[in-house]
Amino acid sequence: MDRAMLERGFRYAVALAGDPVVADDLLQEGWLRVRRAGGPASSVPYLLRAIRSAWLDGRRGASRGLVDLVEHDGVVGPEAERLIEADALWAGLLTLSPIQREVLFLHLVEGWTTAEIGERTGTPTNTVQSHLRRGRESLQAWLTAEAAK
Repeated sequence: MDRAMLERGFRYAVALAGDPVVADDLLQEGWLRVRRAGGPASSVPYLLRAIRSAWLDGRRGASRGLVDLVEHDGVVGPEAERLIEADALWAGLLTLSPIQREVLFLHLVEGWTTAEIGERTGTPTNTVQSHLRRGRESLQAWLTAEAAK
């Protein structure tokens, strides 16, 4: 498994969990599942499927909640502005349902088609399209409302 594959797996885990610390655990668990199952070490879809399974297993019985954003005290200048913008976008993503975050991530970041997302998550394509549309609309509405504040 190469570094790029691990980074993709981590980004996907963050999109699912909404927390980089939990994402670390999901990535490790996903990798262990791939290895235990004797799966291909170079297959991104196989790793992402294992991460998703670990995430779903962890969600069973767990309550939903939003992750607190990390404060960037003491940072000044353009870097602070980028961090604040990233936090604002992340806060907007956290207002979406987990499935909407997942679909947006897989489509916009990983470049998967709605058919590929549906096939790999076991969700009908029209449902994926609906989640994608609603997620985009919700995120746009939230960002517009935040910009007006």
